[in-house]
Amino acid sequence: MSTHERVAELKDRLDAKTRLMQDVAHELKNPLSVILGYAHYLTKETVSPEETRKALRAVLSNAERLVGMVDHLQEVVRLESDGFNVETRTIEGSTLLQEAAESAELEAARHGVRLRWRSPVGDSLLVNADSRRVLQVFANLLSNALKFTPEGGSIDVTAQRDGDFVRFTVLDTGAGIPADELPMLFDRFYQTTDNTQKRKGLGLGLAICKGLVTAHGGRIWVESLPGVGSAFNFTLPAVLTSTPSSR
Repeated sequence: MSTHERVAELKDRLDAKTRLMQDVAHELKNPLSVILGYAHYLTKETVSPEETRKALRAVLSNAERLVGMVDHLQEVVRLESDGFNVETRTIEGSTLLQEAAESAELEAARHGVRLRWRSPVGDSLLVNADSRRVLQVFANLLSNALKFTPEGGSIDVTAQRDGDFVRFTVLDTGAGIPADELPMLFDRFYQTTDNTQKRKGLGLGLAICKGLVTAHGGRIWVESLPGVGSAFNFTLPAVLTSTPSSR
């Protein structure tokens, strides 16, 4: 590589880093501005109890959003430096499925979305996994599904054996994703170009999911049709034993 080409490459990297910092600052500033605005509002002496409760709900919601963004940034830094460490054990896959679905039930009801889960009857579906990390993957996938599934839609969470793996699927009836965007979907900071949705977050959730699933020795991918919905799939190594260890 010539000196000129090297300088051009370094400049491109610097420009990309600058744009990245601008995007992160913009996304963090939005909820901070809401919190600051309501904090000033609450200093007024004429605020009614109902208005106070409304303001506090907005402050809480945006504070939780900020915490989620910071958590995602920390996870990406960890991935860049050391990769994800997972502490695996033999776990019943259908138990993970149930815990993930039950954790999202209230949020789904609030969105007017029907959430269902199922796994094959009589199949133990034992996996070698870190339950906390797998539930983190489910939380990200279900959060995305709820974000893009309209009221009256549905989300199905399923599990099945797939050779030496167990495949988990989060299937939604949302907006779907154009085919040309699918290859970039798990890239860090990537956001879909769906203009009907406001940006929520930094575009790190799916990148973290990929890092966590890869650390388990599995893979993650998406199948989608615009206007029909999306199916996010990930696999975990199956365990050939009859009795799972205690969790």
